[in-house]
Amino acid sequence: MDAHPHFSVVTLIGDLDKSSAPMLEEKLADYMRRGHICLVVDTTALGFCDSTGIWVLLTSLRRAYERKGWLRLVGVHGFLGRLLDLTRLREAFPIDSTVEESLRAVSDGSIPVSH
Repeated sequence: MDAHPHFSVVTLIGDLDKSSAPMLEEKLADYMRRGHICLVVDTTALGFCDSTGIWVLLTSLRRAYERKGWLRLVGVHGFLGRLLDLTRLREAFPIDSTVEESLRAVSDGSIPVSH
């Protein structure tokens, strides 16, 4: 996890599936418990994602909103992109092309920062 002044970046590498999703869910929940309620999840290096992974991302999005924060996805492609399209959840997640794009959105005020 990389901490920026207004949000934290979580980078996913490899596969997000039934064996790895519980670990991600616990990590994201732990970050939020420690006050990191504005999260960017960088999926650029994600090779595979199944429905369990989507569920963790959706649950984490809800938890962030409940805490007056947010969760954005970066670099959505491949399996994750297709799953978001098939489940019609693409609209549920704010998605940026790069972490820098997320940083610009936070810096210019188009993403409210809650703390």
